[in-house]
Amino acid sequence: MRLSGAHVLLTGATGTIGSRLATELAARGARLTLVARTAPDLTALAAPLGAHALPADLTDTDRLPDLLAAAEDHHGPVDVLVHNAAAESAALLTDVRDGEVARTVALNLVAPLELTRLVLPSMLRRGHGHVVAVSSLAAVATFPGLTLYGATKAGLSAAMAGLRLELRGTGIGTTTVELGPVASPMMERIATEPTSAAAFGRARSLGVLPLLDPDDVATAVAEAVDADRRHLTLPRRAAPLAAMSQAPRSVVRLALTGLRPAHHEAARA
Repeated sequence: MRLSGAHVLLTGATGTIGSRLATELAARGARLTLVARTAPDLTALAAPLGAHALPADLTDTDRLPDLLAAAEDHHGPVDVLVHNAAAESAALLTDVRDGEVARTVALNLVAPLELTRLVLPSMLRRGHGHVVAVSSLAAVATFPGLTLYGATKAGLSAAMAGLRLELRGTGIGTTTVELGPVASPMMERIATEPTSAAAFGRARSLGVLPLLDPDDVATAVAEAVDADRRHLTLPRRAAPLAAMSQAPRSVVRLALTGLRPAHHEAARA
């Protein structure tokens, strides 16, 4: 999906990865709608990029239709939807605070699914579009202390795999991004949970999960969308591990080759 001239709606825009992505997407000529909860930070990010700032709480799913309508009123139909907003929830499951399970699932999984559901009809009518999900290697192999986070990211990666199959032949692409640890305040917070910190420390000492530079991540994600890549794994040395988890999905994709896409069947009905 060509980013130049495309209307890109990016959630979680003020985070470490989100702000780098916003800058990279703007540099590639995208027309941006940026979404985050904190209005002052969002406005400060959006202004120099010529982006449209939409402060919103994505866990309030009843307001998502209004969010989408406001984005389209300003920049027209959404061409690329990037799900980047997430809560990390670094704690043993027994130590998770009351209400945190519901909040994390709502932001990391429910909101992307609901927002995608709302965006797709317009994309299908136009016959083009792209959906991007910033997931995690925790979706592939979850470290202790990240049980809740890993569960939501596994759900997101699985949803994107199914969505890719549903959208065959429609002109709409998907890209699932599964990231290792990124240099960010999020990783600093994870480091305060002893079990998670020990697991990441062990992985780094073995050279399996080096800390990723957020600028490199933003560039790689933008390039993956431009190239219509369905999957991006960083660091690349972790790609074989991710490929093992994707093997069943690849088998399903191959088994469905030649089967008429679901949306084609619906159009005939």
